[in-house]
Amino acid sequence: MTDLPIDVEGGCLCGKVTYRASLKPGAGACHCGMCRKWSGGPLMSVHAIGKVSFTGNEYIKHYASSQWAQRGFCKHCGSNLYYHLLARPGLPDGEYILAAGSVNDQSVLKFDHEVYVDHAPGWYRFADEASRKRMTEADIMALYGPDA
Repeated sequence: MTDLPIDVEGGCLCGKVTYRASLKPGAGACHCGMCRKWSGGPLMSVHAIGKVSFTGNEYIKHYASSQWAQRGFCKHCGSNLYYHLLARPGLPDGEYILAAGSVNDQSVLKFDHEVYVDHAPGWYRFADEASRKRMTEADIMALYGPDA
């Protein structure tokens, strides 16, 4: 897999919200309780590099899920669109973590990491764990938490 950014287009189920973005290579799964409640299972996601260009902004609704992030979804069809990190000193300025299922061309995605693996419920598990980077809550908080 290349380390070069991947240019993609995507959007919600009803098509009222679309986007264009450059992505970091790789897709991941978040097993934290908030993401599981929001997505109905592990959140499969991709990280955007820089700005994401949205159309249909009037259909995007936000929910402040923590002090450092908000979640965006289509208020017409309910599709989960992104987890948006709010700007904080020392952290990416407004990074978007997009729902992997919203990317139009799924063939460009490769599952290569999991986060909050210590929060994953026992009733599901992904195959071939050794092929991915796996991070615990402590690992994530050290990188992105309030004291990072």
